[in-house]
Amino acid sequence: MQPRESRREVVIPAQMRSKRGWSDVTIRNISPHGMMLLAPFPPRPGSYVEVRRASLAMIGRVVWVKGKTLGIQLIERLNFNALLRAANETLAITNNRTARTGQSAAPALALPDDGSPSIFQSWLRAGMDLIRGHSRRDTATADLTEAS
Repeated sequence: MQPRESRREVVIPAQMRSKRGWSDVTIRNISPHGMMLLAPFPPRPGSYVEVRRASLAMIGRVVWVKGKTLGIQLIERLNFNALLRAANETLAITNNRTARTGQSAAPALALPDDGSPSIFQSWLRAGMDLIRGHSRRDTATADLTEAS
């Protein structure tokens, strides 16, 4: 039995294309030959998917699904630096645009008509908070403070 490859914990918003079309996903961990994603509607094991972040595209086969979490075995070895550069590239573009316009750097999340976020939107928001260095506790405290 081969030893398990080391994983690197990440929170990177991305897009995934499957037979159902494109959907927003969050990359949660990466290894040289695979990744774990959170997806609103994970494809079945054995399906091939394309995962994109900025200009980087990765193709792989879904090997397991548990709830809204799935594991993908990539066809080509993952270049960690290229993925992290693609994640930072988008963040840098967003921050640069924010500096010019004076608007918030927070990603635009579409909320349902009733105003309550879906579980996936909450995961995505938590991931973006981690990227920016905010904890969910800080965000929750700020939300409670604003509501008082």
